[in-house]
Amino acid sequence: MTPYPFKLKKVMQHPMEGIVATHEANTIGTPHHHTWCQLQYAVKGTMNIIADNQSFVIPPQRAVWLPKYITHQVNNLSTVDYRSLHISDELGEEIGNKIKVIEVSDFLKELILRGCNAWQQPYHTDHIDRAMMTLIIEEIKHATESPLHLPWPSDPRLKTICQILQKNPADNRTLPELAALSGASVRTLNRIFIKECQLGFSDWRQKLRVLIGLERLQTNTSITQVALDLGYSSSSSFIQVFKKHLHASPKSYLKHLL
Repeated sequence: MTPYPFKLKKVMQHPMEGIVATHEANTIGTPHHHTWCQLQYAVKGTMNIIADNQSFVIPPQRAVWLPKYITHQVNNLSTVDYRSLHISDELGEEIGNKIKVIEVSDFLKELILRGCNAWQQPYHTDHIDRAMMTLIIEEIKHATESPLHLPWPSDPRLKTICQILQKNPADNRTLPELAALSGASVRTLNRIFIKECQLGFSDWRQKLRVLIGLERLQTNTSITQVALDLGYSSSSSFIQVFKKHLHASPKSYLKHLL
């Protein structure tokens, strides 16, 4: 993946400011943070956002809320029609300081699109803008959260294993086999997985594969090909795991996103 052009904004002039951009496929963003909050959304395409030791997969109809000071970067496997709202700390504190993936209602989508188009510097804030900002904050506050994130460990021994699996999700080695590469015992690694990721090793690997699979399915790769690329012997095995974590088959889930 190649870096895409990036210029860090240093100050905000308004309570909300919008960004409209297109990110090309197979591009990687620059890690950075803001002194304000941010809502990131893709009208088309799927983003992979790395933030606060977590990996978030953001397809259309989902957005990620980023509180201030959270270092993050946006990677794109497919071409992404990108929208972002920078939101002042004063408004953002109503939503909270927790990163979360939310479901984007049709109403919130229209507010995001209109706001991103209208609130690019310089602009004058009128009563309609203020009313829209209030509605956006309320919609984000009350939106349903979505499970499209994967906790990332901070322990260096566990990171070694997770990075191996992220680079090659088809790697089917067992935890005892991988433990030999980390310098830690299986018992220690299991304990750290639960403590830092709130998931056991098997569930963590399954969710990694599901989220990587969801990204690849958004590029119109077949379910069978995705399953094989992720180390499954058949598409049915992948579908079963997908249902376990996202509570729907890949076809049903993707249809809901359109």
